[in-house]
Amino acid sequence: MSVGEVRSVLSGFEAMQGLRVLISGGEPLLHPGFGEINRFLPDFRVRKVLFTNGTLLTREVLRGLNVDEIQISIDGMEKGHDALRGADGFRRAMEALRLAGDYGFDVSVATMVHSGNLGEFDEMEKVFKGLGVRDWTVDVPCAAGALKMNRGLQPGPEVAGRYLKYGFGSGPHGGEEGFGCGLHLVCVLADGRVAKCSFYSDRTLGRIEDGLPACWGRLKPVRLSDLGCDCDLIETCRGGCRFRAETLGDPLGKDLYKCHLYGIL
Repeated sequence: MSVGEVRSVLSGFEAMQGLRVLISGGEPLLHPGFGEINRFLPDFRVRKVLFTNGTLLTREVLRGLNVDEIQISIDGMEKGHDALRGADGFRRAMEALRLAGDYGFDVSVATMVHSGNLGEFDEMEKVFKGLGVRDWTVDVPCAAGALKMNRGLQPGPEVAGRYLKYGFGSGPHGGEEGFGCGLHLVCVLADGRVAKCSFYSDRTLGRIEDGLPACWGRLKPVRLSDLGCDCDLIETCRGGCRFRAETLGDPLGKDLYKCHLYGIL
């Protein structure tokens, strides 16, 4: 999107009394107009959260960054993280995490469960709590994008589901009784399409030219009563990830990763 389109989306979101905007990518700091976008972020009275891999978070960038929170992707301790993201990635991500905290930002961490980090979660929890991390979100990647060509990185539900017990804080997305994930969320993709989340880029709600309120109005919330879940914990897990359930065979079926988390299977 152009800088002007980003500003238009933020204006529409603020007019809808939106609460929190997640600035994501790819890597958002690589946007050629990020400097200009950053300069007008204070014009909007919403909570701004930057999602980043941390490699571009220098002291100079942090001194002028106009966001409220920085979430850094850290996918394991050194061995696990670097197995996924390349040599020296863990050191650079951890340095960025510490620097962001030193500069007064709320900091959070996102971790994906993969076959190379399964023995590292207890240590990650200790390290992140020690650094004052606000939220630690742990999730299992969906079989999309490059992961389709690297299936060996994704443990099955019976293994990966158990690691969803890790993490702390409120998590990135809120919810409401009776509804599944995404009730208060839409995603604006890099080319201006709007979808209920980035995994549903092939089923869009329109384009930003239609106006954000119009696109949001086309979103069909997932009601828990419509799902094929039959246990007493459905309000706790809220049906898990609907896209993940779909990749397992049924868009209204069970997210088996969450079922293994709660010992249902």
